[in-house]
Amino acid sequence: MAEIKQEPMSKSKLEYLRTQRTKEMRQQMVSFGMMIFLTFVAFGMVAMDLDSRFVIPVVLFMAVVQVILQFYYFMHMKDKGHEFAKLFIMTGMYFGIAFVVTFLYITWIGSPI
Repeated sequence: MAEIKQEPMSKSKLEYLRTQRTKEMRQQMVSFGMMIFLTFVAFGMVAMDLDSRFVIPVVLFMAVVQVILQFYYFMHMKDKGHEFAKLFIMTGMYFGIAFVVTFLYITWIGSPI
C-alpha cells in the first residue's frame, strides 16, 4: 500500500487552525443555546395557554429559525464544498413544501373531487 507522507505543521499554521476551530465551536455552542432558548419559549407560550392565533405563527417562525440554524451551523452548509448536499436538501424542501401546500389546498380551500 502507498504510504501517506505528512509534513509537520508550522507553529503559525497550527495556531491558525486552533483559533478557527475554537471560533467554530463557539458559534455552534451559541446557536445550540439559542435553539434551546427558542424551544423553552415555545413550550412556555403553549403552557401559558395564550391565544392560538398568536402562538401558532410565532412557534412556526421559531421553528423556521431553528431549521436555518441547524442547516447553517450543524450541517455545515456555510462551508465550501457542500453544493451537492445543498442541492438535495433544497430539492427535498421544495417537494415537502409543495406537498404541504397541496394537502392544505385539497383539505381546506379547494372543493373535493
